[in-house]
Amino acid sequence: MQSRSLLALTASALALPGLAPLVRADSPPAEATLAYRISNYSEDDLDAAKKLIGSSERYDIDIHQLQLTTPVGDNYGLTLRASRENMSGASPWYTIAQGNGSAAVIMSGATIHEERTDVAASTRRYLANGSVGVSLGYSDENDYEALSGGVDAERHFNDNLTTLAGGISVSNDDLSPTDAARFNRITDASKQSRSLYFAVTQVINQNSLLQSGLSYTHVSGYLSDPYKLFDIRPDSRSQLAWTTSWRQYLGTVDAALHADYRYYHDSFGINSHTLELQWHQNLGSNWQLVPGIRYYSQSEADFFRPGSVFGTTLPASADYRLAAYGAVSGELKLQVDLDDFTLSLAAERYRASESLGVHAGATSPALVNFTRLSLGVDYRY
Repeated sequence: MQSRSLLALTASALALPGLAPLVRADSPPAEATLAYRISNYSEDDLDAAKKLIGSSERYDIDIHQLQLTTPVGDNYGLTLRASRENMSGASPWYTIAQGNGSAAVIMSGATIHEERTDVAASTRRYLANGSVGVSLGYSDENDYEALSGGVDAERHFNDNLTTLAGGISVSNDDLSPTDAARFNRITDASKQSRSLYFAVTQVINQNSLLQSGLSYTHVSGYLSDPYKLFDIRPDSRSQLAWTTSWRQYLGTVDAALHADYRYYHDSFGINSHTLELQWHQNLGSNWQLVPGIRYYSQSEADFFRPGSVFGTTLPASADYRLAAYGAVSGELKLQVDLDDFTLSLAAERYRASESLGVHAGATSPALVNFTRLSLGVDYRY
């Protein structure tokens, strides 16, 4: 079993999009691992003072995830993933300007019930100084279908102290909104996504790691939200992200500091900054406690309009996800190793507000606050 100190130092950097794992072994996993996670994501009800009509109840999602990772022969590894989501709640339809200058939210009147299934498979060929991987994924909802795939590779240099990694991925999504005729929505549409990333990881010393990476994504096709009362967006979007991660193990307290920063810019005019800090504290030989905090701030999209925009043919949207705002989230994880089993429990609280952001611009009364809880078990055999 890998040492807990090393686990604390080399845990995946996937908390922020666009980064490959900081460290990947040059051989398949030594044993198979079957992992199960159950999570609940629950949004706070919308403040009654911000609602014009509709339901105040927002999304509640139950998520089940299953993953199998196993060696295949001497040089290959295989990972199979499956997840199931059950969602209910109401969604913001539109934001309208009121006579007093404030904005109010029009929510959907009835609770929405949705189910989503994801399956994915990936395999990796391990070489003397690196590895090559291939992945394929499929997602299905009653109104949405997506097929994705990707290829990535990494190469170690400098006595394995320096690693170059890169990859490409594609996704083709098909959309067929429900109640299309009733609400005069489009009946079907599609979009395509193409992404690439490049990252450099450097082992500074036996206690420190540094990684920096760039990712670029281009999305084209139907990018509007058909479930909003009015939403017209450009038919293409280019996204660029730069992410830097630092891992520092502190032997005197048997803990590790994880620090991540991400800058993001896209052709919609959104700029954002994300800063995340985690403290991985080993407690004896079997327990680990991980408190963490994340800060996020973004500017508004060029075409974000929080008030009434009916009648225009130019890009315009009142979607709160395109507004200027800031957010802070705190998380606490607890993990224990029991021979062949690892148990984990995590809780996160997220709060978004225009007052938390560092970017000026129009904001939205429909910003989300949520709580997320998860329980997991890993079995190694």
